[in-house]
Amino acid sequence: MHYASYTSHLSNLSAKASVAPLAVLTLIPVLSLFAMPALAGTTAATALDAPTFSEDVAPIFFNHCATCHRPDQVAPMSLLSYKEARPWARSIARQVANRDMPPWSGDSDKHTWSNDISLSDQQIATVVQWVEAGAPEGDPAALPKAPSFPDAWTLGEPDLILTLDAVEIPADGEDLFPKQVLKLDGLDRTRWVRAIEFLPSDRRAAHHFLTTYSTPSGGERVAGQGTGQSLEGRGGSGIFGVWTAGMPPYAFPEGMGRILSPTSQINADLHYHPFGEATVDQTRIGIYFGEGELQKEVATLFGSNTGIRIPAGANNHLETAFHIFDRDMQVLAFSPHMHVRGKAMSYELTYPDGSKETLLDVPKYDYNWQWLYYPNQLIDIPKGSRLDITAAWDNSEDNVANPDASQEIIYRGDTFNEMFVGFFEAIPKDGTYHEAPKPETRITNLLSAHDPAHSYSVGGFLPFGFYAPKEGEGWLYLASGVAMFTISLDDFEWTGNKLRIVAQFPTVEASATETIIEGTLNDKGELVGTFHYAIDSPRPLKLPLLAKPLAANAVASAGGGAVAEQ
Repeated sequence: MHYASYTSHLSNLSAKASVAPLAVLTLIPVLSLFAMPALAGTTAATALDAPTFSEDVAPIFFNHCATCHRPDQVAPMSLLSYKEARPWARSIARQVANRDMPPWSGDSDKHTWSNDISLSDQQIATVVQWVEAGAPEGDPAALPKAPSFPDAWTLGEPDLILTLDAVEIPADGEDLFPKQVLKLDGLDRTRWVRAIEFLPSDRRAAHHFLTTYSTPSGGERVAGQGTGQSLEGRGGSGIFGVWTAGMPPYAFPEGMGRILSPTSQINADLHYHPFGEATVDQTRIGIYFGEGELQKEVATLFGSNTGIRIPAGANNHLETAFHIFDRDMQVLAFSPHMHVRGKAMSYELTYPDGSKETLLDVPKYDYNWQWLYYPNQLIDIPKGSRLDITAAWDNSEDNVANPDASQEIIYRGDTFNEMFVGFFEAIPKDGTYHEAPKPETRITNLLSAHDPAHSYSVGGFLPFGFYAPKEGEGWLYLASGVAMFTISLDDFEWTGNKLRIVAQFPTVEASATETIIEGTLNDKGELVGTFHYAIDSPRPLKLPLLAKPLAANAVASAGGGAVAEQ
């Protein structure tokens, strides 16, 4: 992550004119949109008053566009010279005026973003006026020096390099979305990570990468040999790093970082776009370890709802998820995540006193640009605050990226289904490590917001709780470590004293699986029945179920739960 150190890094990049992309959307071929005739000439008087490329427009392109719009990059054209930029003038004006390029969408009630790549109103006016005047070149001698971009590691030689398998990208065809799993064979002890850098070998085809990591329970608590410190973090899972064309490397603030152990695993979701020439990309991930004592563990938290159900043809379907903070924290970044039908996402915080604030609103979400949003100042979140995350999808034929508008869409991990995760990166305000309450405690606290007469808690190897009213929508809650899932329930039915729930439970592969809960009320008000987990998988699991009613204060810790059959 960039954060405080990112601000300094961004300033350096700005000085080199390499901040961010002005690339066109590359999920669909768009070159035909740009193949427009040159603008007609204008009068000498108009040209004298108009902005010129050399004096006015080139500095904007160099500072905000050249990271992607240069040779051998993902963008379809270079903007480093007048000769290269001139044929695209009308299209550039249209994209800039509509704020489609640079590809940034992010507002807030109070916060600004250190990596905001959008153009100011004045910069937009300059580009549009230049085009309207016939896109004059101006004095070539006034052209600033073109930016340079290193092909090697910008942060220096990494301490550990992970090399992904080579991916063959054909000259033509559909976009590719391969997945890979990386083991940390080169890591001999638990370490903390201060920076992460991605280095694709062919940026012309590489569009974006999303990497997540997971550490088996206890694996992140191995003593750091030679550091004099035991790394006792609880946030050893979530986003590891994201790379989008034009995005600088992660660089955590001083003394902050993630914790990796030799048992950690990194999962990479890759996106490649054929561009007319067959090629091979072999991306490397550089990991930089921190020295000395870790001051703050950075963990990925989220609001996620695996119970989403997007109707066929719906052009603005809304779903919600939320996260309740168990302790005082500070937020370092946000990362909305949906797939190709994703339309918008917002994060609204309700403070313990009832006041509300929109922390981030992304009204024009685009799967092609997996941004992380870094506030210029860390955001204080007091204990007891609730973060409500609202997402919108366009599953209609008007969405040109939609592969099939005729299908109802549920939560699944593959690209052409949908996900709903409002990621955010946080550190504990007090102390070094993230500490989560016991899952049963957190679930009971979440259920307390509902009518206890229809709320139940289940213990055992997979603690969860659910609210299933006789009428209306229900909720199901899962908690593990710092992770919390808030899952909407709309497929459940009471028949007398019998309840049947069909739910989409999250999986360790960042997907979801169909699960059925069936039970009958006994004379104690408990639901006794069967828990059918992952019925749509090759290895479904069938367990006895005992769900304790919250109304009787008989929570899972009293001994009930789903227990594996012997």
